[in-house]
Amino acid sequence: MKNILTSIMLAFSVCSYSQTEQENDSIVETSINVLDEIVITKKKVLYTQKSDRLVFNVENSIVSEGGTALDVLSRAPGVVVSQDGDLSIRGQQGVAVMINGKLTQLSQKELANYLKSTTSSNIKQIEVITNPSSKYDAAGKAGIINIILKKPSNSGLKGTAFTSYGRGRKNRTNSGVNLSYNKNKLGLFGNYSYTFRGEEELKEFNQIQYTDATRTQISTKNHQTSITDEPLTSNNFKVGAQYEISPKTNIEAYVDAKIGRYQNMANGTNTVVNAMNQPQFDAVTYNDSKEKWFDYTYAFSGLHKFNTEGKNMAFDFEYETSKFRSNQFQSSNDLSNTTAVNDRRGYIPSQLKVFTGKVDFTNPLKEKQSIEWGFKASIKNNDNPSVYEYLDNNQWVIDANSTNHFEYKEKIYAAYANYKYRVGDLSIQGGVRSEYTAIDILQKTLNEEHKDDYLKWFPSLSLKYEFTSSHSIHTSYSKRINRPSQFDLNPFRFYDDPFNYSQGNPNLVPEITHTAEVGYAWKSAFMASLYFNTTKDVFTDVYNYNPDTNITVTTQINLSKSYNYGLNITHSAELAKYWSVNTLFNVFENRFEANALNSSTIDPIVTLNLNVQNSFTITESLKAEANAQYQSKSNLGVYERDGFFDLSIGVSKQVLAGKGSFKLNFTDVLNTNNFYINSAVGQTAINKRYNLDNRIATLAFTYRI
Repeated sequence: MKNILTSIMLAFSVCSYSQTEQENDSIVETSINVLDEIVITKKKVLYTQKSDRLVFNVENSIVSEGGTALDVLSRAPGVVVSQDGDLSIRGQQGVAVMINGKLTQLSQKELANYLKSTTSSNIKQIEVITNPSSKYDAAGKAGIINIILKKPSNSGLKGTAFTSYGRGRKNRTNSGVNLSYNKNKLGLFGNYSYTFRGEEELKEFNQIQYTDATRTQISTKNHQTSITDEPLTSNNFKVGAQYEISPKTNIEAYVDAKIGRYQNMANGTNTVVNAMNQPQFDAVTYNDSKEKWFDYTYAFSGLHKFNTEGKNMAFDFEYETSKFRSNQFQSSNDLSNTTAVNDRRGYIPSQLKVFTGKVDFTNPLKEKQSIEWGFKASIKNNDNPSVYEYLDNNQWVIDANSTNHFEYKEKIYAAYANYKYRVGDLSIQGGVRSEYTAIDILQKTLNEEHKDDYLKWFPSLSLKYEFTSSHSIHTSYSKRINRPSQFDLNPFRFYDDPFNYSQGNPNLVPEITHTAEVGYAWKSAFMASLYFNTTKDVFTDVYNYNPDTNITVTTQINLSKSYNYGLNITHSAELAKYWSVNTLFNVFENRFEANALNSSTIDPIVTLNLNVQNSFTITESLKAEANAQYQSKSNLGVYERDGFFDLSIGVSKQVLAGKGSFKLNFTDVLNTNNFYINSAVGQTAINKRYNLDNRIATLAFTYRI
């Protein structure tokens, strides 16, 4: 069935390439305004392809309604989400995430929880920026994903109320309201959303331990299973005000709060057999992890326009304080009575404080010339005391090997200049960004301190030449950095269950990436590009298994180098008045040099990613979508991910004179969007299978006030 549907979707894309009579950006939704008997039809596109980014207009998507930000990202073209919420673009990990143009400071786990607790009803657009200019932070070797939230209305009292109910293996609900009031020079705005996300995942973990690195003779086999129950509840709100001091000066201030809790309860099994398939260990396991977070952001920003047309100054200051708490409990009962395993519990608090401030200037020089320049400072402090205990003779005893107090301080100071010039049909944009980074890591438990500082330069260049109004070519280059987060560097243990834990690596060094791209565009309907990236000191996860304790440790290391190159094609067409198709095709290969793992290379894999979005206008108020995505086998570092397929469908109906709408959607209809990975490094071969809770039916209602 998967192959049949993939073939059908591919046929749609081939058919769409033959449609060259009309210019259409993508899937459209039509709205009509009547003004003195003049009818103006405005098409709301689902995708907008620009030379440096792809814009996904989430508010125009039916199947995105009622979900979360992470659900939406998992269906954004070119973006793939792992089972842990890690993002990749064009097969590359290391993605920087911005909210309304501001870089997030959360760890991967915290960011995944935040995206899961952010309702899609609050999202306006998602920008996938593969080759940013020097104006943007240099973070993110694969590029930047910018999540743009909906803004308040321009005048009067406006608002939107929404609610949704979804059902996969568990219940899911989203409800909230967005309000704004603008009069004269003052604008007030606020929003609140409540999210409950029930989730159940089925996991299977197979591991083979060999007698040596040639992997010819088996020593032991380990088979683990678990069924998780993962309820997540969040309450997010934002209140703020805008004020026009003068016709040339505006300021804005707001408070943004994210409060939530998440629990992971898992019942599992763990079996170990020797080379003769004789049981050595047979246990049932239980894991209960409770997490809470309280995140508050206080922001003040403004824009001043000078008398010279086009000359302006923008400033933005933010202070974020975030408290994260995790309480863990793990137990195991060996049914074979061969090994005693102590119950464990952990208390893992984290407190993050971040101050960021930036000032940006835009100066027109001469006709068709301008320069952008600015400064930014980011000061971060993260305090992570963790205490682990084990049960010994009915007494809880501190585990000195796991308990740790880790403090991380980071300062980044940046300055940039970006020059734009247009001469005839040629547009030029070039710039350079300088970032000075100072890191101070303190292991209070061991009384060890590590300091590091470095200055890096990040040039960027882009050219665009328009042969005619319909045909153009472009090329671009940029240098980027992906710094390890404080959690990547923190060597404290985070237990998934009694036999699996992850651990940071304080010896990680930043990844440095050089990216180049050349492309061709026909109107706004067709765009093709060739791209090439090379990364030094690339991150990858590795698994270390200890047969004596039956424990697997997941950590990260630096590989020598990686190469990522491929072809990307997007095309939009209107096959009929009622049917529009947007096709995105990407084929790429990741090649790794891995001398850190006693191997010169890791076998590269050519990967195909095909995304086909279909929109149908049934009547003026009734519309439907059918969206499909297929990706073949790919490799990320030392492990391979199996291919996956996702089919999602939806229908929307406007009611109440267009002020209300019902949307019904089904995501991952065939339950084929799963996460299966394989790895064979050293003396260990690993196979992990995650049967994710992605097949969900959702009914959503939205009302515009």
